Amino acid sequence: MRLGFIGLGAMGLPMARHQLEAGHQVTVASRSRGPVERAVSLGAVDGGSPAGVAEASEVVILCVPSSPQVVEVVEAVLPSLRAGQVVVDCSTIDPEVARTQHQRVTAAGAGFLDAPLSGGTAGAEAGTLTLMVGGEEATLEAARPALDPFAGRIVHVGGAGMGQVVKLCNNLIYAAQMLATSEATALAVKSGVDLAKFHDVLVHSTGDCVAVRTRLPMPGVVADSPASNGWRPGFMTDLMAKDLDLALGYGASVGVPLATAATSRQALTAATTAGYGREDFSAVAKVIYALSGLA
Repeated sequence: MRLGFIGLGAMGLPMARHQLEAGHQVTVASRSRGPVERAVSLGAVDGGSPAGVAEASEVVILCVPSSPQVVEVVEAVLPSLRAGQVVVDCSTIDPEVARTQHQRVTAAGAGFLDAPLSGGTAGAEAGTLTLMVGGEEATLEAARPALDPFAGRIVHVGGAGMGQVVKLCNNLIYAAQMLATSEATALAVKSGVDLAKFHDVLVHSTGDCVAVRTRLPMPGVVADSPASNGWRPGFMTDLMAKDLDLALGYGASVGVPLATAATSRQALTAATTAGYGREDFSAVAKVIYALSGLA
């Protein structure tokens, strides 16, 4: 299948690699030359621009950081779209912006899906990402061969924009998990608890969650956690903050109070202010530790 990929960041580049390994022809574009050159070395074709990617592809995948960048890319590819093509946006953006892009792309005769991702860079590298997809089911079936190479699970959650809604719901829960895990770890450390035993109890008790299992925020407890690897990001603090801003804005627009998300957002603001914005979002724990008097 002739595929296009726009946005070769920490998520996009391994996703495109999986498509190449599955035998697809992949034409790429990205803001930075380095990732494009890396993709070309793996067998991709340099499309030169988003429009060039769209002209060469049956399915075009976007994976960029923000709503304005999605709008910019859609604007660039619109003149090149034709009937039978599908544009799949794997970015995490405002649901209303996603619905507007759906209208613009379908008016040009192509199909559109919003398909944000869960699984972080580890899931992208392993090809086990979860995709929550909004749009027409028939459009998803047409695009599925382009998505299967990097997906462990694809769930059609509803119409246009619904993938983004579900993703924001997922991330506000994850952020709250991380803040609670950070507070609990600080409490355990300050009380002299053995953290290996602490972790063992949690993963076999009602406190178990993804944040505990993968991101317990103390070096040496979970070997592949960000804390044990210099806080290297699987999901950056600034990106989680962006997603919570989207969730808070969308919650306000539909009349749902999101007090827990607001508290998590305040903690992430403190982490960014402290210089941890480009570290993994589990670095919010370092703010909690400092407030607790822990080194």
